[in-house]
Amino acid sequence: MSEIRERLGKGVAVLQRLDKRRLDTKSPKLGYNAEHLIIARELSELENDILQDPGALEAHLVRLRRNLLP
Repeated sequence: MSEIRERLGKGVAVLQRLDKRRLDTKSPKLGYNAEHLIIARELSELENDILQDPGALEAHLVRLRRNLLP
């Protein structure tokens, strides 16, 4: 749990620095790719954690079967 907390804390710190730089430079797109990668990584990790141990969320989860062949 502390590993997740540390990783999230670092991600938040980076996002806050990006936001400050955007305000300072008046460039709203500054760091967009980095922001996207941080958020996508955390959402993917969260999804994997939930699927590994859904706990109370299990009743609300729906697994989709994706047909990978055309």
